[in-house]
Amino acid sequence: MRRLDFLKGAAATLGCGAFGCGFLQSDALRGSPKPNLVFGVISDTHLRTLKSRPPPRPWWPDTFLRKALGYFRDANVDAVVHCGDMANYGEVEAMRMHADVWNATFPRSRAPDGHVVEKLFVTGNHDAEGENANARVRELYSDPETRAKEVLSADMAGNWERIWGEPYEEAWHKVVKGYHFFGAHWKADRMRMMRLVKDALSGEAADAAGPARPFFLLTHSRLMPPERNAIAAFKDRALAFFGHNHESSTNWNTIYYEPNTFPRIQVPPCISPDWDLKFRGEANVTKFPLLGKEKAGRCRQGFLVEVYDDKVVIRRREFAEGGSLGPDWVMPLGECKMESAKCKVGETGKKSHPFSKETLKKVIGEPQFRAGAKLEVTSKDSASLRLCVKIPLADGNPASRVYAYEVEVRGGARSVTKATYAAGCNMGIGHETDGGVTTLLIASDELPPGDELAVTVRPLSSLGTSGAPLVASVKRGKGGICT
Repeated sequence: MRRLDFLKGAAATLGCGAFGCGFLQSDALRGSPKPNLVFGVISDTHLRTLKSRPPPRPWWPDTFLRKALGYFRDANVDAVVHCGDMANYGEVEAMRMHADVWNATFPRSRAPDGHVVEKLFVTGNHDAEGENANARVRELYSDPETRAKEVLSADMAGNWERIWGEPYEEAWHKVVKGYHFFGAHWKADRMRMMRLVKDALSGEAADAAGPARPFFLLTHSRLMPPERNAIAAFKDRALAFFGHNHESSTNWNTIYYEPNTFPRIQVPPCISPDWDLKFRGEANVTKFPLLGKEKAGRCRQGFLVEVYDDKVVIRRREFAEGGSLGPDWVMPLGECKMESAKCKVGETGKKSHPFSKETLKKVIGEPQFRAGAKLEVTSKDSASLRLCVKIPLADGNPASRVYAYEVEVRGGARSVTKATYAAGCNMGIGHETDGGVTTLLIASDELPPGDELAVTVRPLSSLGTSGAPLVASVKRGKGGICT
């Protein structure tokens, strides 16, 4: 029996596919052998040249691209993925800036020990057509002949080959250390990529020993149902990465998974300015609108992916100041073993994929305040009365990073509830904004009545799991002036 057929049979019996029955945390890696494959993943670097700098807008330099590639080099990666939007205005020079950083980091595409580091790059809309920048491009390069030389899309295939030294293929297939990668550039017919998947995997040699190897799909925007359905026969082995949406990976809602399909992981931007960061799925965190976005921190992030015989590990990193973004995402490989593990059963009675929301909510844990942590609650009695709540960082449970706080203020029989992002929740651990202390101000006209106000603060994960609250009280107009 072919290995894939065996896995299908196991899935039918046990309700689990090749990605196994549960979600493992980092401690499952203790004693693991050296990974078979290591690759870095970034997206949306959006470099902008000095030519395209209209005052007072800044030039967007290659600072964080250099930091990301340097981190990957030090991690001794076998490949680097870029999910597109390298050149913010689709300029040839901006793409060359990427190549210059690449060549400085990996001369002749080689790591310090001499092994080849494969480029696994796809273009995004800004590279291929600059949908948000066409007017600016025409302004920068008003002369058609100049524009033909300076803009990538005038000759994408030729520019790509000149800059990267490889042919430009709208859909491509590369193999790195025995693992398949499939990519599709922006505006490509992505069904061509799916045909490459079927051609490559349908003829793969049968091997009954061990779980089927995962393969990876790389695009700029998220795969749509027709594209996913085209490789349904291989869904138990597929893992997709895409960019475009500019979402922080500290938010676990950026793992996309629907039943009977395969996971698509949103790659966060590794972008120079504090620009255009989106916040998805916040209704899964709290029913109250989240405040404090400006203190959540920048998003210069990416992944280090390690592939073992029995698991795929996604390590989330911040590149500006460094640090982990929280517990690793670990996806086990292999069929369920009835004698050693049982598949987790969700509320619907169906078996859960490790990256399904029902499973993720069980493993994300509950962020907790440290023992002895206290709120600092002050009030100011003047025409601009306000309540100031200073919340200590809820890092008492290292396995569950805090993402937000719900703050309930009760006066008499009435209460008001606010919610705020945790300060620096997009930053690396140990590099949080304001040392991780989150300050929430509530104006007098929003406060409930009463001379004494009771304040309750609950720490929340990005999927809405909640830890034990802190409680404090203050008399209206007492407790000092908030600074």
